[in-house]
Amino acid sequence: MSKAAAFKNQDALRYVQNFLCFGNEFPSYCPAYSKLSVQKVPHLQQLLNDGRGKEVVGEIDRFSAGDLSVSRTAVVFALAACAQSKHVPTVQEAYKVLPHVIKDCGELFTFVEYAELLSKPNTGWGAGRKAAVLNWYKLRAPMELVALITKCLSRNNWRHRDIIRLTHPKSDSPVFSTILTYIMKGMEEVKKVQQEIEPDGTLNDVLAYLDAVHQVKHTQDEQVVARLIEMHRLSLEQVPTVLYGSREVWGALAKSMPYSHLLRNLGKLTSVGVLAEGSPYAPSIVARLRSSEAIHDSKLHPVTLARTLKVYECGQVSAKSKSKWVPYMPVMEALTDALDISFKNVTATGKKYCVAVDIAGSVTLARLVGGHVTTEVSTTTAAMVTALAKAESEPLSLFTYHNKMLQPLNVVKDTTVEAVARMLTPNIEGGTDVTRPLQWAKEQRQRFDVFLVMTDCTTWATSGSGKAALREYNSALQLTDTKFIVCGMMTQGFKFATTTEPGMLDIVGFDESSPHIIHEFVTGYR
Repeated sequence: MSKAAAFKNQDALRYVQNFLCFGNEFPSYCPAYSKLSVQKVPHLQQLLNDGRGKEVVGEIDRFSAGDLSVSRTAVVFALAACAQSKHVPTVQEAYKVLPHVIKDCGELFTFVEYAELLSKPNTGWGAGRKAAVLNWYKLRAPMELVALITKCLSRNNWRHRDIIRLTHPKSDSPVFSTILTYIMKGMEEVKKVQQEIEPDGTLNDVLAYLDAVHQVKHTQDEQVVARLIEMHRLSLEQVPTVLYGSREVWGALAKSMPYSHLLRNLGKLTSVGVLAEGSPYAPSIVARLRSSEAIHDSKLHPVTLARTLKVYECGQVSAKSKSKWVPYMPVMEALTDALDISFKNVTATGKKYCVAVDIAGSVTLARLVGGHVTTEVSTTTAAMVTALAKAESEPLSLFTYHNKMLQPLNVVKDTTVEAVARMLTPNIEGGTDVTRPLQWAKEQRQRFDVFLVMTDCTTWATSGSGKAALREYNSALQLTDTKFIVCGMMTQGFKFATTTEPGMLDIVGFDESSPHIIHEFVTGYR
């Protein structure tokens, strides 16, 4: 039986929601990129064929507006599939939402690429697509638009001028006409025609911004580039790679860099001397790292802060990474404070959790040295457990286990990441039966909404035994919607969740997106 046939009696929309959230209709999330195709979305195709495409577009719009998705590529692909549907109302609805669902130029180019692929043997550039894609440009505020088009010039062999040629835009707006001239002919032509246009405030702002981007592209003077970055809040994408080693350029970029980008670039900022003793840039960056307002606005999960802290402490992203740095102690201290503050960002699910952490092998190996968490994986485990303990109203039931033994641990709301890490002391390596927590809960008649198992993927159980264990637990306690999530903390491939049990989910390589996926899966994407 095919995977699609296995779901023939169930609502396909639920599996499309899986796809929109993490890029796979079936219950398995893997951080590694996988190229999308219609063969990988049978339930999406089923809904389109059944005339339910407007429902799908509604879900696409909801997932995009509510930031429910960690796979923007999946959202864009689904929208392109709806836009190429044979159901006219679906196509009209897809094009109606396109201007606000597609967030940036990279996504626009990706949409166009998928739409052409799904239109074969035709190109699909009919009146509907032309109008919708052109509206993506026209409905944006001028300053937002020039920032977007200068950050991402091309992708998937598509450029802005290719799209403009296909859409044949006409405009009476001097501002939009100027932007079109820039796209088609460049800054030199804009300078020629601007003499013929009566200037106004918005047009002057657009011209100044485009001129700044043009200057940055054509100079290697670090001081000039840094000044233009600060004046116009330019981003890294607009800076020539030849200047990526400049302390002045990175110091200017850091002042307006989004908080999440700042975290990702701490190593680079340190290696070029922006974050160093005596640097004029360091005090303000360190202050921002521990800013409660900045952390709250970022909405980052503690897992992200914990991993950032650990990677920064290690002085390199991975053993194979060429980029290395010597950690700057004030940054370490600020990140530690930021981690504590970030627990306020965690949204409760209102569910009762049983969390079981495999202490056999790599999940907890080398967990503590000198009182500090020492591995990225162990840091992630401790941060995830602590976040659940602090956020949920129901007390968290935490266990360590290896082989078939479970050991209960006491975790309360004021427990720290370091304290959790100390509890998760490594034990012998060996296989682990990930169904053991369900068996224990059934024997003890303990009611849980969610079983979250964090392991190194060396398991004795199979997908069949997992499905059986979940169904036996639900039957014994007369429950219907218990979730059983297995997180493989490393990236080795495994398949545990079964396609015929909607309460199961595999996470094949726990990353910064995983807490969000768990939250959405547990709450039913609401």
